[in-house]
Amino acid sequence: MNSLEFFIYKYSISNGANIDLSSIPMMLRRKLSPVGKIAMHTMLNCYSGGEPELVYASRYGELERMLKLINQQKEENEISPAGFSFSVHNSTVGLFSLINKIHSGYNSIAACKNTLSNALLVSVMARKEVLFCYAESVDRYESCSVLLGVEPKKEALKVVCTDNSQNLEENSFFDFLEGKVDYYACPIYVLRRADG
Repeated sequence: MNSLEFFIYKYSISNGANIDLSSIPMMLRRKLSPVGKIAMHTMLNCYSGGEPELVYASRYGELERMLKLINQQKEENEISPAGFSFSVHNSTVGLFSLINKIHSGYNSIAACKNTLSNALLVSVMARKEVLFCYAESVDRYESCSVLLGVEPKKEALKVVCTDNSQNLEENSFFDFLEGKVDYYACPIYVLRRADG
């Protein structure tokens, strides 16, 4: 992989504390699961308007809703259509695009332990403005969203992506965003600040 440069314009990280969804109508807000709420919160914090491409990543998606539907099927021999419609993996990003009237495409990605790194790579390789969101709901609730693109903007963080030929140990993308570590490494690639 040759080096690839891109810019991070905004990011938002949350562990579920102080979630603000006041800009979403109450009826729609009530349809969100806990993981949907935290993901929606971070996406709203990064969204600057316009038509960015959307990439949503979650290893388990709407796991709680899916388990509820399985139990409902088992106990009642039927499932709720409304419950099913919000149990699909892309329900949160779909609702986000509807609320904000975004007509560009979106991807919803689940790739086991490589979910974050693969979805982030899809976002960077789009070579346009992308709103990327990663959300998890097993063992903990957490989400990060990143607005990124290829055009330089004032106060944007310039990032260089290279292959991980040095076999650097995997670390936290959240820590990289917050400046706690100098690089983010996954099995395929490494991200570094262009000035560091």
